[in-house]
Amino acid sequence: MKKYKRQLKILFWKLARTNDSVSEIGLGAAIGTFISVFPTFGFGTLLVLVFSRFVKFNLVIALATSVVSNPFTSPFFLFLSYKIGSFVTGVTLHFDLKNWKDNLVNSGLTLFVGSFILSGIMAFLGYLIATTIVKFYRKKR
Repeated sequence: MKKYKRQLKILFWKLARTNDSVSEIGLGAAIGTFISVFPTFGFGTLLVLVFSRFVKFNLVIALATSVVSNPFTSPFFLFLSYKIGSFVTGVTLHFDLKNWKDNLVNSGLTLFVGSFILSGIMAFLGYLIATTIVKFYRKKR
């Protein structure tokens, strides 16, 4: 655990010393987090690389945060996305083998809405956390 904590500290020191602005670093964290939490099913890193061609942000932090969602956290994010989407759309699904075809459209819309909201919230938090930490390290320096 100490090893990972030390590596994380080194990463933030490197970020604090880059020429990128605090907002570019924060935007990188936000984009990486959004893409990671949104169900991209393994294409998150590729999407970050493609998106970097169109928007200026810190690619290192975007790639680092694009792995927030992984096989261990994905079920949690999908469940939370479903709950949020169900709350917003008012659609409650009852899953069984007989009605799975009927639920496809409703479950897809519910998950999409919930994932979009959850990813947005997580991206905002990622932006705030990254900018706060980088400002702290730069002030310390």
